Amino acid sequence: MKQILKLSSLSDDPHLREMIVGSAIGMSVKVLSAVSILFMNIVVARFLGANETGLFFLAFTLVTIIAAVGRLGLDQSIIRFVAAARENNEIDRLHGVYRKSISWVAIASICLAVLASTNVTWLVENYFPQPGFEPVLRSFLIAIPLIALYTMLAQAMQGLKKIAKSLLTLNVLMPIALLLLMLLDPVYTAEAAAGHFILASLFALCSGLYFWHQSVPKTEKIESFSSSQLWRTSTPLWAVVILSQLVQWSSQLMLGAWSTAENVAFFATAQRTAMLTSFVLFAVNAIAAPKFAALHEKGDIDGLKRIAIWSVRLMMLVAAPTLMVMLLFPDWFMSFFGDDFRAASTALMILAIGQFINIATGSVGYLLSMTGREREVLNNTLISAVVAIALGVILIPSYGLLGAAVATATAVASQNLMGVYQVRKHLGFNTLVFWK
Repeated sequence: MKQILKLSSLSDDPHLREMIVGSAIGMSVKVLSAVSILFMNIVVARFLGANETGLFFLAFTLVTIIAAVGRLGLDQSIIRFVAAARENNEIDRLHGVYRKSISWVAIASICLAVLASTNVTWLVENYFPQPGFEPVLRSFLIAIPLIALYTMLAQAMQGLKKIAKSLLTLNVLMPIALLLLMLLDPVYTAEAAAGHFILASLFALCSGLYFWHQSVPKTEKIESFSSSQLWRTSTPLWAVVILSQLVQWSSQLMLGAWSTAENVAFFATAQRTAMLTSFVLFAVNAIAAPKFAALHEKGDIDGLKRIAIWSVRLMMLVAAPTLMVMLLFPDWFMSFFGDDFRAASTALMILAIGQFINIATGSVGYLLSMTGREREVLNNTLISAVVAIALGVILIPSYGLLGAAVATATAVASQNLMGVYQVRKHLGFNTLVFWK
C-alpha cells in the first residue's frame, strides 16, 4: 500500500505528473458522468416500468452497436494521429486527419441508419420478436449518426488532451440532457422516450462541435492526410470496435431474442450499474491514451511503463470502494430502479467482478493500440467475442439472466487478461504487478 500511495516521484517525472493531474480532472468529470448515467437509468426504469424499459435499452444497445460500426475504427485512430500531430506541432496535419475522419464517419453512419430503417421490420420479426419493439427501434435509428459523430468529436478532443471537454461530450451531456427531458416532460412509453433520446444526442453533438472549434489550434491551411494510412490503421481497430461491442452487449441482444423484455431490462440496468465501477478506467484512459501514443512516438519505453503502472494504481484505489458496495449490498442497489429489479441482484455482483478485473489489468487495450499493436488487440477481442457468444448460446436459454451475466463477465475478463499477456510480450512489463 505504501508503494501504491507513494507520490514523491511526481516532481521528477513531468509525464507522470501530467497523467495524475489530468486523471484527477477526468475523474471529476467521470464521477459526474457516472452519477448522471445512474440517475438517468433510474428515472427511465421508474417512469417506463420493466417491460418498456427493456424495449428502451434493447433499442439503445442496437443503435450503439450500429453507430460503433459507422465509426469505421476511426475513433481510436483519431486519438493516435491527433495526439502525435499535436506533440510535433503539426497543426495542418491535425486538421487534415480530423476533417477526413469526420467526413468518413458522417457518410458511413448515415448510410447505416438508412439501411437499418429500410430493414427494421425484417430485423424485428426475425431476431427480436418483442411485442411493440418495431416502432421503438424505428425511432431510435435516427440517433445513429448523432452518436457516431459526437463520439468522434470526444475522441479528437482526447487527442488534444482536452480531457474535461472530451468526457463531457462522450459521457455526460447526453445522459444529463435525457434525464432533464424525462423530468421536465415525463413520458411512459419507450417510443416516446426515444424522442427525448434523439434530442439529448443532438445536444451532445452540438456541444461537441462547439468544444472542438473552441479548443483546436487555428490554421490557415489544411494538410491532406493520407487516406491509405488512415484506412490501414483503422481497419483492424474497426474490427476491434465491432467485436468489443459483441463482448459487451451480445448477452443483452440474446436475451432480447430468446427471453422477455423484463429480463432485458433487469440485465441492462445491472450491466450499466456494474459499468459504473469502471468509470475510473475511462477517466485515466482519457489522459493516458494520448500520452502512450506520444511516448511511443519518442521511443520512451521506460516512461510508457511508469505511466501504465501508475494508472493501474490510481484505478485500483478509486474503484475498490464502489465494487465493495455492489458486492455487499446488491439488493439495495438494484431496488433504486424499482422493486421488480431486485431480481437482478446476483447478476449485478457477477458483472461487477468482471468490471473489476477490467480495471485491475489496466489500460492494456490502449497500450497496444497506441503503440502500433492493433493486430494483437484484434486477436484478443476476437477470442473474447467468441467466448461471449459461445457462453451466451450455452447458458442463456437455460439460465436466462444469470447465464447472460456469467457470459459477459467472463468475456470482459478474458479480453483484458489476454491484453496483459500481449503487453508483457511486446512492451516488456506486466500491468497486473502494479505494486512494484
